[in-house]
Amino acid sequence: MRWRQSFAMVIFTIDQGGSAMSRITPRELLKRREEFQEEAGRAFDQMLGSDGHNGLVTFAQREDRACDLGDALTRRLLEDHLEADESADPGACCDCPICGGPVPCEEPEEAELEKREVQTRRGKAQFERAARRCSRCRRIFFPPR
Repeated sequence: MRWRQSFAMVIFTIDQGGSAMSRITPRELLKRREEFQEEAGRAFDQMLGSDGHNGLVTFAQREDRACDLGDALTRRLLEDHLEADESADPGACCDCPICGGPVPCEEPEEAELEKREVQTRRGKAQFERAARRCSRCRRIFFPPR
């Protein structure tokens, strides 16, 4: 247990860039952890089943199943992380990618979130962002994170 705690502290203290603020409350974070652990448990069951091999005979079958399940869990983590990013919040100010000037969202409570999809190394991940319009450039863009 001590190793896990120190490992977690290292993960949270290393600066990986991006947003420093989270849109997720501690209670929501705990709920998401529990949901992820349930999903990981289902993946474990799909891999091993009740008999320890779940009908998988060849190495290729085992590897394919493990990779598919691992990729699904990776996409889930990416989606949760993207959703937690403060730049997904329509009320957060961001910089225009063209002129570099600040672009506030004028009416965040009325901003419509649009589903975005990115191709990752592990498949497609989806997240939501509010479009922004730069009054100087007159361009519409989505915050990059």
